[in-house]
Amino acid sequence: MGRRLPGQPIRDAARCLTRAHHSKNSRDRQSKEGLACEGPKPVDAPAGPGAIRPRTPRHAGAVTGTADRASGRAAAAFAGHRPDGQGRARGAHDGVGAMRGYRYEALDGVRALAAQVVLVSHGLGMAFFPVHSPGAAAAEWFGRLAVMVFFSLSGFVIATSLSRLVASDGSRFGVAYAVHRLARIWPPLVLAILVTFAVGWLGQNGLALLTKTGDAYRLDAIAFLRGITLTFAPGDATFVIDRALWSLRQEVYLYAVAACAALAFAGRGARRLLGGIAVIGLVTVTADRFFYLQSLALFSAGAAAALLGGRDRVRILAGRPWLGPATLGLLAAPLLFVGQPGFIDAMSEGGLFLTYQALLGLPVALCLLGLAIGDGLAARASARCSWAAAFSYTLYVIHVPVMTLVFSLRAHFGLAPGLGGTLATLVLALAVAEGCSYAAALVVERPRLFRRILFRLLAATGLGPRPAVQAAPSA
Repeated sequence: MGRRLPGQPIRDAARCLTRAHHSKNSRDRQSKEGLACEGPKPVDAPAGPGAIRPRTPRHAGAVTGTADRASGRAAAAFAGHRPDGQGRARGAHDGVGAMRGYRYEALDGVRALAAQVVLVSHGLGMAFFPVHSPGAAAAEWFGRLAVMVFFSLSGFVIATSLSRLVASDGSRFGVAYAVHRLARIWPPLVLAILVTFAVGWLGQNGLALLTKTGDAYRLDAIAFLRGITLTFAPGDATFVIDRALWSLRQEVYLYAVAACAALAFAGRGARRLLGGIAVIGLVTVTADRFFYLQSLALFSAGAAAALLGGRDRVRILAGRPWLGPATLGLLAAPLLFVGQPGFIDAMSEGGLFLTYQALLGLPVALCLLGLAIGDGLAARASARCSWAAAFSYTLYVIHVPVMTLVFSLRAHFGLAPGLGGTLATLVLALAVAEGCSYAAALVVERPRLFRRILFRLLAATGLGPRPAVQAAPSA
């Protein structure tokens, strides 16, 4: 074989994808032509918080992206590549090229369940636990675990989505990638900031808000702009009232790191150099900030699981029956120490504890891969929860201000005293958060609609991709 150019494995995958979709008999043609892209009918890939929806009849892909089986094959071609040209051919026979695709229904079920865990953990903290108590520590740890799953899951789906975009557009994937991310992330985020400012306005006009810290906050235009751009600072209403958005800010940062890494791989010359420099710069600038290195490790583990998921050894490991119980044990182990003074502080400041959280990305990512390729009891049970992923991102970004309002109104009017009243208020707060999120998601979680709008705006300004010019019919 001749010398392979930078990004060639992704372009090879793109050619496979093009051939694979020419007709409903493409698999027959693939076997005749000796292509390593065969597999069963593609599985639709629903999306959840931070997800990219692929261009399939049902769907199009954290915190908060999903991709279809085609992107999985593109990633498989990348995973099996070697500079001497032998890796891809070997991968085609060892399971890389013949990757069957991922079942995103199970992954969306994980996303939905993780959002519910965050909701309940925050609700329990508001209802029962002082800031520093064993109960609060346990609730904080469950919430942190759910966020860690979000980071790994986002890495998994963003990797497959980027593989698809690079296979389609080469190193010029940036505009499409940015549009997909913006259409998915921004509408629910704007809603969350509006809800936060509405609750904050009540808090400055007679209602004592029961925020976690009780700090004062600002509601001016600058604070609003910083909220919708995720650049909020201490003292902003977003920072004080909707404290769950810290992880969304980090997820958007991870999207940027992933895009730069993809450019470093798929680009050539100056683009490759700029992509690599950008990755190093982003990681260096955030290395000493809260949880950025840990979220990067979790995200990277998920991305690696997706890109290497076509290899037989990786799939075998992900399918081991002991992996799930062992991972659950590792996730639950810190609960043995929730009674120790300073547990909550150690979650965010203890070097060894933070390292442990970063390393959990490896088993979590393998479990996600196991769900994506498996059809066992766990995968089926998770898939049954996938319907709740349709509003889980909205739930994640608005539940804290909504529940804060419910508990604050109860205290303000002196309603439902006692333990029974607290339980009733908790149930009401959870129900209101769920209901508001479900209704709002019908409007704000429509990424395909917002993508069309954004692409049309870009086309109108001449910045978007130009439609292909069709050849005139021959006379």
